[in-house]
Amino acid sequence: MKVLIVDDTNTDRVLLKLYLSKLDCVVIEAHDGQEAIDLFLEHGQDLDLILMDVTMPNVSGIEAVKAIRSIQESQKQEWLPVIFLSASSEEESIVEGILAGGDDYLIKPISQKILSVKMLAMQRIADMRRRLVETNLALERLASTDYLTGVASRRAFESALEQAMLHFREIHMPFACGMFDLDKFKAVNDTFGHDAGDEVLIKVVQCVRASLNDKVIIGRLGGEEFGVILENLNEADAFAAFDKVRKYIESHVTTFEGHDIPVTVSIGVAMFHSVENDNINTLIKRADQALYEAKRSGRNRVIYHARNMVH
Repeated sequence: MKVLIVDDTNTDRVLLKLYLSKLDCVVIEAHDGQEAIDLFLEHGQDLDLILMDVTMPNVSGIEAVKAIRSIQESQKQEWLPVIFLSASSEEESIVEGILAGGDDYLIKPISQKILSVKMLAMQRIADMRRRLVETNLALERLASTDYLTGVASRRAFESALEQAMLHFREIHMPFACGMFDLDKFKAVNDTFGHDAGDEVLIKVVQCVRASLNDKVIIGRLGGEEFGVILENLNEADAFAAFDKVRKYIESHVTTFEGHDIPVTVSIGVAMFHSVENDNINTLIKRADQALYEAKRSGRNRVIYHARNMVH
């Protein structure tokens, strides 16, 4: 366990550090509440426990824990156990500590035996906390990633669009949103089966990455429809980049169980130029209208949709 000890009395810190070292804990030290806050900001994600003295000059332990809990809440961080240490055994002091955000309260002088069993309990909490964080991260990855192709889910893709728009507000860097659809994909599934269709989808995503770069943002919006975000380029460059994608996909056949399955894509492209007249919905709508036009006018082509074409 990694433990932050906060105490303005040097002998108390040394004694606590000695006890904790026997329990194989990694210890960092703070001399007062403000230093505890600073160290929490620096090491908070790695800490498993804080041992916080209540009575200290300048910033007290109570004030420091309230500040730490406020930081955790604003940054949506996982809960970090805090044990208050105090020479006071008054009920009011214990209640104040727990209400301030403490999880336990030990009376000084600290018994090594009591501290040891408390640390055992805190280790259980730390282990559960770590498993919870890992589970949440795994669930987040599942929610943000398409299970078949490994690209962003629709929700994650729309979040990426929001980030690109924030980027635009900060440095006025235009970007293109492309939406593409596999032409006559139903015929692939009907002729070769859904497993073959899945292989085609995976192959198409590989083609997009190969024709652009590994860092390009791709999202599966549903079925055989995908979205792509390309940043820092003008209309002509955007059109050329997406036409390169189209040609690359057309020239790379998917082979499944001895069958060669050629596919083409239709692509609609819209540029984001202004936060005043555009948002995620209007941008996707323009790209979708361009995609529809590409389908209607013969498929296997790229259509660029200017803003004044919205209706």
